[in-house]
Amino acid sequence: MGAGAMLEQRSPRLAVRSAKDGHSGAHVLYWMTSARRTSHNLALQHAVDLAVERNLPLLVVEALAIGHRWANDRIHTFVLQGMIDQRTTMLGSGVTYVPYVETRHGEARGLLARMSVDADALVIDDYPTYMPRQVAERAVKLAPCEVHVVDGNGFISMRHAGRAFTTAYSLRRHLHKTIEDHLADLPVEHPLAPALALPDVDMALIDLAFQETDTPKTPLEFIWRTAEGDAVGREALLALDIDHDVAPVPHMKGGSMEANKRWRKFLDDRLERYHEDRNHPDLQAATGLSPWLHYGHISSQRMVKDVLDLYGWDPGHLTPPSDGRRSGWWGLPAGAEAFLDQVITWRDLAFIHAHMVEDHDGYSSIPEWAQATLAEHADDPRPGAYTFEQLEAAQTGDDLWNAAQRQLMQEGIIQNYLRMLWGKKILEWAPTPQLAFDWMVALNDRWALDGRDPNSYAGIGWVCGKFDRGWTERPVFGKVRCMMSHRTEKKVKTREYISRFGPGPSQQTIGSSFRMPPRRDV
Repeated sequence: MGAGAMLEQRSPRLAVRSAKDGHSGAHVLYWMTSARRTSHNLALQHAVDLAVERNLPLLVVEALAIGHRWANDRIHTFVLQGMIDQRTTMLGSGVTYVPYVETRHGEARGLLARMSVDADALVIDDYPTYMPRQVAERAVKLAPCEVHVVDGNGFISMRHAGRAFTTAYSLRRHLHKTIEDHLADLPVEHPLAPALALPDVDMALIDLAFQETDTPKTPLEFIWRTAEGDAVGREALLALDIDHDVAPVPHMKGGSMEANKRWRKFLDDRLERYHEDRNHPDLQAATGLSPWLHYGHISSQRMVKDVLDLYGWDPGHLTPPSDGRRSGWWGLPAGAEAFLDQVITWRDLAFIHAHMVEDHDGYSSIPEWAQATLAEHADDPRPGAYTFEQLEAAQTGDDLWNAAQRQLMQEGIIQNYLRMLWGKKILEWAPTPQLAFDWMVALNDRWALDGRDPNSYAGIGWVCGKFDRGWTERPVFGKVRCMMSHRTEKKVKTREYISRFGPGPSQQTIGSSFRMPPRRDV
């Protein structure tokens, strides 16, 4: 489709399930789960287009549940801060926005299905993992109205190739051959613009849906208070049955407004040196936007477009051959090419893999060669004998690793390059590779603002050999690539990083009441 055109039924970004028994309704409903923004949002754009085409009101519901495995103060604060931005931008837009925060487990179990009864069509985000995926699957199963599942995750649609890719190189080859398709899929900047003329939603229908499902509507005051993120916000969150040991990060404010400010600063100050400095923790050349990308507060498609527009790029800049090479193909400066490789190749590789591989977040998804070589070395002596609790509390003899774990606990992220080392050391220390995988998932999903994400699971998989090749055989790792802290400290600048997050093992336990929770049905 061209910019601003409606998604066609045959688009790989759209999956439509027809209405049951000729169902019709009073409005279009967009149930926002992962693309939590009002700009460059393909699902919102599609919902507006449907509403305009049918001359129906548009209702947008953004829900925040407590019934998922890793619900905590950090996640809630970040998402609620985004809700404040959403409400601000949707006021006077012609769209009715209803934010909802679950207060009891299972409280809203029937709300989506009940709201779909009054809808002519339900639009929902197509997210390939964790709770948003489960919500979309339930919607397709239960909603009586049409269901439109829209993939606005990345530059390359998850369904475009119809298969998963095993390496970054193979995805680059696909990109090089199909670039025009993806350029035609870019969303418009302001999808709400056509909504001004839409009729109003009948709020009596919305109130009735909440009443009939015994679901309390969320007071705006509660959202404002919790979004503060300070002592007032933490106190408000105590009413929710979530993990209160994982605190909000004061300088990491959720929402599209903050994401936009950080993105502009990256373009102005760091893009040109990205290729040289992004791996160096002390030089801070990366975008740092993974939390905002994860919650959909900013679009990766918008990022790609902004970089291309910055240099006046068009397909005439492409430099043959289109052979899957990492750099030199776009015809752009090295910093821009390196960034595009990260935000397209590696990010979309993860999303496509999660969409196509059912067990993408489990050890069974590791390639057979990697599982085999790790199994051959399963009985090798481990240089560390740390428990999960010691790792979580950063109580190891490795100063650099401790600093990385402390950054995760304090800021909800780990610097990109050190995140790889963080995982490799867990693989080296854990009693088994399977347990190492589970520990990485638990630590990352609990503490990381960008956890529970295809990129997180892909990164953990990469630690165990996914998307990689065999290397020189070593103890514990076998032929899986290894990383060592002392070599990392020689390769990249880490002195300030270690000083910032503190050398030596931690003397405190973090979240001592925490136990790896059982999976909850959602």
